[in-house]
Amino acid sequence: MRQGWCIGLRLLVQLRANNHPKELKSKVRIVYYFSIEYLKELHTAKFIICNMRTGEAYFWKKRKEQVYIQTWHSSLRLKKIEGDAILYLDEKYVNDAINDSKKIDLLISGCQFSTNIFKKSFWYDGKILECGTPRCDILLNDTEHVKRKVYDYYKIPENKKMILYAPTFRKNKKSDFLGMNFKKLNEFLGDEWIIGARLHPNVLNNVKVENAIAMSDYSDMQELLAAADILITDFSSSMFDMAVANKICILFTPDLEEYLANERELYFDINELPFPITKDMDQLCKCIKDFNDLKYRSDLLKFIKKIGSFEHGYASQKICEYIFEKIDD
Repeated sequence: MRQGWCIGLRLLVQLRANNHPKELKSKVRIVYYFSIEYLKELHTAKFIICNMRTGEAYFWKKRKEQVYIQTWHSSLRLKKIEGDAILYLDEKYVNDAINDSKKIDLLISGCQFSTNIFKKSFWYDGKILECGTPRCDILLNDTEHVKRKVYDYYKIPENKKMILYAPTFRKNKKSDFLGMNFKKLNEFLGDEWIIGARLHPNVLNNVKVENAIAMSDYSDMQELLAAADILITDFSSSMFDMAVANKICILFTPDLEEYLANERELYFDINELPFPITKDMDQLCKCIKDFNDLKYRSDLLKFIKKIGSFEHGYASQKICEYIFEKIDD
């Protein structure tokens, strides 16, 4: 084992070095996914921390002294995953996932509902640390500082409120704005608001953003959520991050019936979630205008209790404590 410490990052935005936060460049050695350097770090690091499957499980021969921490990539999710969605997954992914699960030393859970999912669907029976999700810590701490950072990056005036539109992708068709009319929304909102648009990495290519600020190039989705006053999404797990942050999320789902018929099964009845559902621009504008904040906060509180949230803003600290305990093993 080499002296000192190195953190290797598997970047979801592949081969786009300009997207790395400047403050990381002096502290983290960045390597491209599946490059020689990446595989070298993967095989020599003491700790491997990953928020999705290591698809290269066949190539990574984990050593006995290595510690693999799996954080997964959401505190909670709407669409079924892993063993619960096996009919929707190809055979190679399932085999890689099973192989990957055998290597995990610690799995992180954001709520009791997630713990239950992991126990029955993740092909894993090891230790689960019920400490919350590291990605959600930022939503429960100094969000004003983060908001200023985002506003400065996009040169947004301080007196503006921000709506973030961030839909997920569809498996059978290219999906970009899915019926969203930014021009109409801008006209309805007036000068008090600005709109940011962030697309899923799977549908970024050749999509032009008009009448909104293109935010797909920003390196950290969680910082955008921390900066936003309202999130508009469809079926993305980011809705649950906004719930953790006690912030407003509105679902905009013009293709609701089609999505439910063609995509993966869901863990929740979407109509029983605390988030208002709108199916066209008129409904969306009306929902924003007549938003029932009191009912929304009450519904959020009931939902957070229902899922048994572990999110208190200290997940990263708890994981660091685990790492320090394991350093000399």
